[in-house]
Amino acid sequence: MTTANMTAMRELADGVSYWRSRPRWPSDLNNAEYEKWARDNPNGNFTLDWWQQYQLPRLREWLANRPYGGAILTPRFVEYATALNAAWQMACAPYLDRDITSVTWEEVMALPDEVGKIKPTNAPSPTFTSKFCHFLLPKIFPVVDTEAVGGGWPTYQAYFRYVQYEWNTTDLSTRTDLITALTEATGSTQLYSGYPVATKIVELRLIGRNHPR
Repeated sequence: MTTANMTAMRELADGVSYWRSRPRWPSDLNNAEYEKWARDNPNGNFTLDWWQQYQLPRLREWLANRPYGGAILTPRFVEYATALNAAWQMACAPYLDRDITSVTWEEVMALPDEVGKIKPTNAPSPTFTSKFCHFLLPKIFPVVDTEAVGGGWPTYQAYFRYVQYEWNTTDLSTRTDLITALTEATGSTQLYSGYPVATKIVELRLIGRNHPR
C-alpha cells in the first residue's frame, strides 16, 4: 500500500467517523435517501407544489436556507422557476447518465447559476446552491457543508472543480479501495445504482481532512 493510498483511506475513515458523530446524519451515508430523492425528482418541472412538498423541507433539514424562511425563498423560487426549467433542459437532461468525472463545469453550470439567484445574498451561496443541486443530481453536483468540509471555496464553481481535481488525481487502485470501503461503511452489500460514488468519496475525504481523529 502506497503512502498516497494510506492517506486517502485514513481520510475516508476519519470522514465516516465524523459523519457517524452527527446525530441527524443517516448511518447508511444517505444510500436510501439518494434512492428516495431520485423518485421525487421533478426532472425539470420545477413546480410550486414540488418546492413546498420536497425541496424546501430538505433545504431546511440540511440548514441551507438560513437565515431565510419560506416567506422569503418561496416567491423567489417562483420567480426563477421558468429559468430553472430551461436550465435543466440545457445543462442536466443531456447528462442524466453521467457523473462529475465525465462532465465539465461549462456543460452543467446553467443550473447552479440559476439556483444561486434564489437565496438573497451578496454573492451566490455555495452551500445553498450545492445542496439544492445535489438533491437533484448528486452524481454531478457535489455538496458543500462548510462546517464539515471547511470553507476554502468562495464559489460553487471553485468547489466543483476541486472535487473533480481530487478524484482525477487519485490513482485507479486507490479509487477501487475507497469504493470498497465506502460500500462497507454504508452497511450495504451494494450501493444504490444512483449513488454518487465519486462526489461522496471526495466529500468524506475532505471531511476527514478537516476533522481528523
